[in-house]
Amino acid sequence: MTKEIRTSQVSKSEYINYLKKAEEFFSSAQDSIIKGKWNSAGLNAIHSGISSADALLVSLHGIKSSSPKHDDILKLLNSLVKHKGLEENIGHLRNLISMKNVVEYDQRLITQNEAINLAKHAERFLAWVKSMLFKG
Repeated sequence: MTKEIRTSQVSKSEYINYLKKAEEFFSSAQDSIIKGKWNSAGLNAIHSGISSADALLVSLHGIKSSSPKHDDILKLLNSLVKHKGLEENIGHLRNLISMKNVVEYDQRLITQNEAINLAKHAERFLAWVKSMLFKG
């Protein structure tokens, strides 16, 4: 399955940079929520989720998705990460990615509830990724 998805080779030690990006995007999402900037909060939450997934894939397999289709990262995670709670946690990322076009390109503005919901998904996914990276 992974042969169908375009990936880039990345040194496994670089996972920390993707994790740092994920944490910074999440922090920016939280700051934007405090300031009532719902669209900014939503987009930062989405980018936090994507960078979290990159951190995990780089750490475990030395690859990241370079596909223009963000759904492909879900397929990579499903095929390459073995964990009992994988499906539940990928669900958080799926929820984030499903809103990417709306938040980034649609004419409508997202609501406060949508922004808060996206931030919750980003927080839960980031926490799970960290638990996978630093287990033991």
